[in-house]
Amino acid sequence: MLNAVKNYSTFIDRANPLTKILLAAILFVTVIFIHNPNVLFLLTIIMLIMLLFLSGVKIKYLAILLIFIFISGSIASLYMIFYGEGTQTLFRYGIIHITEESFVRGIHISMRGVILSLFGALVIFTTKITDVFYALMIQLKIKPKYAYSFMAAIRMVPIIIAEYFQLRQARKVRKALIHKKYISGFRGLKSTIVTLLSQSIRRAYRLGIAMESKGFSDGVRTYYHKTSFSKYDLYLIALVGAAVFAALQFGTVISPFTSTDAR
Repeated sequence: MLNAVKNYSTFIDRANPLTKILLAAILFVTVIFIHNPNVLFLLTIIMLIMLLFLSGVKIKYLAILLIFIFISGSIASLYMIFYGEGTQTLFRYGIIHITEESFVRGIHISMRGVILSLFGALVIFTTKITDVFYALMIQLKIKPKYAYSFMAAIRMVPIIIAEYFQLRQARKVRKALIHKKYISGFRGLKSTIVTLLSQSIRRAYRLGIAMESKGFSDGVRTYYHKTSFSKYDLYLIALVGAAVFAALQFGTVISPFTSTDAR
């Protein structure tokens, strides 16, 4: 699926998934403790550049994703902007009271979410879901029965979605033969859920038999696809560290916001 939306691969694609997940967790904690909106503004710009050039995703897909991210970030900031506290009033109408302080706080919260969303999108676009489970089994020693169970469940999701659309098409073809009450409303929803669940149960049963017949067990295993830590992990750690360091340093020089503390 990733190959369908990507033009090229970068060194981030070769980094270990656990490194990316750990960096995402560290970045989350970092932005929580950054209260200077100028620093977050620069970090947002840097993360945007990283996503544009290092994800390898086609620009049309990135454009759609970025529109969604920035709209969601703007909506998340509205409550703080409209109903925050402050002394420098910018706009007042009824219960809506926008102050300079509340506006900065709202933008500050919005930029936190946007930064994490941009880096999260970079991780998703450069990581195969199968590599995540292989890394959990090989590096973190998670039992294969748990990792393969989650992997199989995730692989089932596209199949279930495809079956849902096939069921809709079949109902459209047989619409004249089925009473409307059985394909719409609660009854229609119930029949759809029961149909998809029954098919999923049969598929899971067949999958279990197939794994058992191939000798799958929860003991010591070898892996055809192996994940390991490499120099690309160091490159990624250095890149994210340099991004945060540059934002902290230049946030005191480049100041689009007059406030330096949005708490």
